[in-house]
Amino acid sequence: MPISPPDREALAQFDPVFVTDDDLDDLASFTGMTREACLSRLRSYSMAEHSAAWRRADPRTPDEILAFYTSTDLYIWELTQWHASPARAPYWAALRRFVETYPPQAGWSRVYDFGCGVGTDALFLASKGYQVTAVDVGGPTLEFARHRSERRGLDVTFLESSSTLPEPPGTFDAIVCFDVFEHLHNPLLAARLLIAALRQGGLILQNGNFSDEGMHPCHLKQSIGHYAGLRWHIQLAVLGLRNVGSMAYKKVPYHLRLVQLLRYALWRFTGLWLVEVGRL
Repeated sequence: MPISPPDREALAQFDPVFVTDDDLDDLASFTGMTREACLSRLRSYSMAEHSAAWRRADPRTPDEILAFYTSTDLYIWELTQWHASPARAPYWAALRRFVETYPPQAGWSRVYDFGCGVGTDALFLASKGYQVTAVDVGGPTLEFARHRSERRGLDVTFLESSSTLPEPPGTFDAIVCFDVFEHLHNPLLAARLLIAALRQGGLILQNGNFSDEGMHPCHLKQSIGHYAGLRWHIQLAVLGLRNVGSMAYKKVPYHLRLVQLLRYALWRFTGLWLVEVGRL
């Protein structure tokens, strides 16, 4: 019998097997629903809801997209479901590796979380002693992130953005930017602005999911066309980042950036991207 890929409905849901009592208390105290109702909603949520809402709104300009994000509460359920699912294991592995390798007491205390969503990563890092500044557009999702931080007694600085581009308030030792770039009209400019706010030798944890299986119309087509596959990684290398692990990139000194630029020139001329052993 031939092997077939899962249908769209199978791709539209994640099993929140790792949802905790604290997660349910966050949801219940924020929404006014019972814990049982929150758990049922979390288990039954489908990304098809978000896709349908996006298509109804049909946002096209950056302002229209911003207005959509500030009005919907669907990300509260979508991101909480996703963060509690086994499918997010690679992200958790990257965060744990960061905590183990770059502890706050060793000069890595200042972290900027761009596109923090429901605040899961910001809360995790704050619980490990990092000074976290988390930013996202206003609306129910950011309000929920703030609520979670306050309810749990964790110290996170939340900033509301009025733009889809980052405006970091200073210099940071590390930046987290998971699954954000594919939502932006100009992801390359956003990456430049983030890297400019990263201290020399600093680290960015990022994942650009430049794809759409039919459930992510909010992943902008023009960005998918420009940066899918290895192309986004290559652009980050040109901007002065060196891959040092899964989803982890370190800002390199200027002389090493020249090497990155030479690799890029060779790629543009031949289509070949020179790799290091164990690195991209």
